[in-house]
Amino acid sequence: MPVAVKLSRAHLDAMIAHALEDAPVECCGVIAAKDGRVVALYRAKNIEGSPYRFKLDPLETRRIESAIDDAGTTLAGFYHSHTGSEPRPSPTDIRSMGPFFGPPYVHFVIGVAERDKPEARVFHIEDGAAFEQEYEVID
Repeated sequence: MPVAVKLSRAHLDAMIAHALEDAPVECCGVIAAKDGRVVALYRAKNIEGSPYRFKLDPLETRRIESAIDDAGTTLAGFYHSHTGSEPRPSPTDIRSMGPFFGPPYVHFVIGVAERDKPEARVFHIEDGAAFEQEYEVID
């Protein structure tokens, strides 16, 4: 399977830290990349405030998209956490994210149900389904 995205250990650790900090509420954020490599993460507020679902504020999302454009990078995808379930997109995640952001956008799901063993997985969402992808940690 080809690598969908490359990122530094610092970026991976930052997503995990965000997930742990916001638990039991799901965290969420936006990923920016350049040449297939993550170069920035933008934490966002989960306006649902829920341990079962997330939603980014549309105005905040617009500000993040402007910051990504201003930095000369591209929107690469999103991340959110699952605080009590397996780190894979739920049917709700697929319904809310899939219609707007299929490949090449990536969706990291950070599982923190076991706080001492967080797990990060990445997916493409397409045609009403989530397809697990590979990511590469580079430094």
